[in-house]
Amino acid sequence: MTSPVSDPSAVALPARFLRAAAACIFAGLIVWAPLNFGSTRAGGPETVAAGCLAGTVLWLLSLAFGAPRPRVPVVAVGAVLLLLLAMLPWLAGLAQPTPVAPFTQNHFARIEARWPFSIVWRTPGNVTALTLGLAVAVIPLIDLARAPRRALLFAVALVATAVFVAILALVQNYTHATGIYWREDGRMAGHFCGTFFHHTSAGAYFNTAWPLACALACLAWLRPAGAPFRGPLIAVAALAVVLLVAAHTSHVSRFPQLYALLVLPVLLGGLAWRPARRWLWLAGAALFVGVLIILGGRTGDIAARWSLLAPSTSATTAAAVARPAPEADWPVLMRDDLFIPDVTEGGGVAFGTRGESWLTALRAIAARPITGHGPSDWMGAASRHSADPFVRTFFLFVQFTHQDTLQFAVEWGVPAALAWWTVLIGAVVAGLRTRHAPGAARPLGLAAACALAAVLLQSLADFPLQIPAIAYNAVVLAALAWSAFSGLGGNRAEDYRAEDVIP
Repeated sequence: MTSPVSDPSAVALPARFLRAAAACIFAGLIVWAPLNFGSTRAGGPETVAAGCLAGTVLWLLSLAFGAPRPRVPVVAVGAVLLLLLAMLPWLAGLAQPTPVAPFTQNHFARIEARWPFSIVWRTPGNVTALTLGLAVAVIPLIDLARAPRRALLFAVALVATAVFVAILALVQNYTHATGIYWREDGRMAGHFCGTFFHHTSAGAYFNTAWPLACALACLAWLRPAGAPFRGPLIAVAALAVVLLVAAHTSHVSRFPQLYALLVLPVLLGGLAWRPARRWLWLAGAALFVGVLIILGGRTGDIAARWSLLAPSTSATTAAAVARPAPEADWPVLMRDDLFIPDVTEGGGVAFGTRGESWLTALRAIAARPITGHGPSDWMGAASRHSADPFVRTFFLFVQFTHQDTLQFAVEWGVPAALAWWTVLIGAVVAGLRTRHAPGAARPLGLAAACALAAVLLQSLADFPLQIPAIAYNAVVLAALAWSAFSGLGGNRAEDYRAEDVIP
């Protein structure tokens, strides 16, 4: 029996046009957001927010013109509504942000002047708009992704863009580029990679893509023998997997590669079912070849960064942890690179500086648990709840908690954080449950869940969801996982045949 999703003639022409336009806008953002420096520079978050809102409006208009009633999981709808409700005090101007301490305000102004392209452009206005745009885009994305061809559109756009970023990263490494796109923007404060100002962001971005590349290769393999372009599609998808895995050694981060390895067995184990068991060996070989391609590249730098996690036992560090310098002495202690050396690693606080930052976040949450301190106001909250010199001066800790769940709760309140993470974690659970589904629902849902899980794992000790392009990819992955869930009304697993997805 043909479902309404797979029967376009059942939908009025204006509604079909509006839905197609909305899907194109959402797909266009998948391409534009990472290529525009990860949308971290001025105008980037605003454009992502505007695109999300425009796509949502077109989708709502399609409903008014007779599009089928959306079938979206009640958990996802409820979580989005709770998030919007929790945002109301800030949208209505009823809550006031915590003022940034004068020292932090002046210090961040110096950071901006020194390294304008090594920070994320975050203001109360654009963070509010971006969070609102991402929240309202969840439901239309889930509904649109119920159509297999639109799910494929989102997946192909995400993978193809990530492959371009991967190639860019590899070539930039080979040519010893001093700036993104070989631009002369001045020296950056950290290691850039591809289109991202910081290596950990690039690693998180690649983790959003390579599982979907595996799923696309699997879908191509599942096509009937003799189907047009079956061989080329398999080859292109396998090459995408190789390039994306190779790109993981083009950056000098640590945790993204670790989380990729953690989700890899789940992904390959889920894809290894009849008649695609041969695909498991193909994927394993592609991953192995990808690592070999760059063996001897930046693996030494990556290993050196892992060695930094070894705790320091020096008497100087221990004394500094026991007696942190008072804020009045910080200007004298400031190094030329605008931070005071780390004094928490190896003593006093579990997980070193990250642990101190998390404690700061917990203190800030306890002070304002319901409304939070305000969009983009981690800086204000941290400046009032931490006396740690490194957390208050290092350019990344000044901007980020290095724990996205806590940062969201600090800025928006606990109810909003619970709602946001219900959308994301619920999507991972829904996507993993597609392991029982036949056809294309299985690889698409499973891959989206694994990719999102890798990003969420990293967000427990890093800041991937503070990067607009990665946050948007996370929402797209969540939509793919939710929409592929086999129990989702008219979007049954039998509607997801491989020949429907790849003609």
